[in-house]
Amino acid sequence: MTRRTALFLAAPAALAGTERKPLQFDVRWVNPPAKTPPHVTHQTLFSKAMGCEVGYNLYLPANYEGSADRYPVLYWLHGAGSDENAGLPIAAMLDGAIQAGQAPPLIMVIPNGGKRCEYRDWEPQKILPETFLIRELIPHIDATYRTIRERRGRWIEGMSMGGNGSLKLALKYPDLFGSVVAYAGSYRPLPKDGILYPGIVPANREWIEQLAQWYSPDHDVFELSLKDRFRLRGMRIRLVVGTRDVSFDDSEALHAHLLKIGVAHEYEVLWGIEHNTKAYYERVGVEGFRFHLPALAAKADA
Repeated sequence: MTRRTALFLAAPAALAGTERKPLQFDVRWVNPPAKTPPHVTHQTLFSKAMGCEVGYNLYLPANYEGSADRYPVLYWLHGAGSDENAGLPIAAMLDGAIQAGQAPPLIMVIPNGGKRCEYRDWEPQKILPETFLIRELIPHIDATYRTIRERRGRWIEGMSMGGNGSLKLALKYPDLFGSVVAYAGSYRPLPKDGILYPGIVPANREWIEQLAQWYSPDHDVFELSLKDRFRLRGMRIRLVVGTRDVSFDDSEALHAHLLKIGVAHEYEVLWGIEHNTKAYYERVGVEGFRFHLPALAAKADA
């Protein structure tokens, strides 16, 4: 039996009379890991937009140094409460898949998106993870490493907050990304009346009130997919969710929405999987890596 998460309702009247505190983020942008998997190094890039160094982990395939080839790049986005090191086990899994011939050699970049920043810019505090990733990190990676500098060779995926973030960025910048895999994202936005959907249930009322002021159509995958549906032709889109995941209803709603507006995508429901990155990648991680590969066959960008 499918488990459904009950809606969490914050009464609009209760929020209406309360002055909302501004969003505040406590972000540590650089987090060197104690140990990295083979072929992974921790790097930093100075963000001119934010005025600070930002950490990311970089995986280069084993044959990178001895080759003149160019490689596709997979940007992997972590979930809430994590940082750039959350993707290290995924990089190790990718390396194993490449070594086993189950995935093509590629570069993986795991940026720090801020613990609870949702890959959204927040100008009042100069918390700008979207700007950093799109305007600074991607150009830096393309300028520094032998990448395929076209949308067909630039892929993005993530889990939870990173699932929503990866899908949002792919839909918002369809000229940059040729493929996206989103695991267990909380896709439905928080309406301004304070009603929260499954998967967006914060720990306290203060965070509810803060989130309510953060909505924008530019971060809403329902709005973005409708607005840019004709520009999405040719993009590979894959959604994955478990039947016991708190975000199951969000994925069901998004799947139905994409079908309704005619956006081609792949949708996989995993029986019994809860909201756990390790469980998802043990079940279908290699399959997800391979999903991106056909994007390379797309016509080269003009």
